[in-house]
Amino acid sequence: MNGIVLIGHGSIKSASGGAMIRLAARLREMGVAPVAEAGFLNYSRPTLNEAIEKCIGLGVQRLFVQPYFLIDGVYVQNDLAGEIALHAARWPDIRFVTGRSFGDHRLMSTIALDRVRAVDPSLGQARKQAALLLMAHGTPDPSANAPLERIARRLGIATDFCRVTVSYLDCNEPTIPAAIDGLVESGASRIVALPYFLHRGRHVRDDLPQLLAEARQRHPALEIAEAAELGYDLRLAELIVERVKNAEI
Repeated sequence: MNGIVLIGHGSIKSASGGAMIRLAARLREMGVAPVAEAGFLNYSRPTLNEAIEKCIGLGVQRLFVQPYFLIDGVYVQNDLAGEIALHAARWPDIRFVTGRSFGDHRLMSTIALDRVRAVDPSLGQARKQAALLLMAHGTPDPSANAPLERIARRLGIATDFCRVTVSYLDCNEPTIPAAIDGLVESGASRIVALPYFLHRGRHVRDDLPQLLAEARQRHPALEIAEAAELGYDLRLAELIVERVKNAEI
């Protein structure tokens, strides 16, 4: 029997992983696999170990592990890979197949575009000095951010913003404050700020609003429209279904 486990990072904001748990339930409803569960690497429950043990307890023999991450950063490359290797050694009769992160899949661009459209229906067309700012977390592996840049390029083609810039909360440059200052210097009088995050965890609830509040103080004439994070979206289920089919579990 086939099974699916969605694996996310987890957050100290305990309810922030609800979208991933709902998507696992949706995959079960769709009949993608008889068993579909969700687990977290840190902070939240169920843990990765609990999710895998539940699947195996239900009789799963082939388990597809979908990293519920935007990019293949350190957690996906090292932490998750190491965890799955330990479980594969513990359960030698179970076939584990680990998929790729969501990356620059076309549906990620579509979801992001809809989040922007919700706060700027004209998508920058009404005001040529409007810019789009993607606010991402960042990773110690700079090369892993390449999918974010490709997403940004697609959004630039699909919209009429004067600039589309990727910025980072940590680890990489430009930082979010530096990117905002740079957009203002280039002539932007309005910025649509998109939290390119899957969950409404601490960064989205606390850190990003604080950075935007500070930007408004530095630039009183700047208008900043705050879009919602990617969050729960059934198109993510569609993406996961595609990953499962390509994995041939």
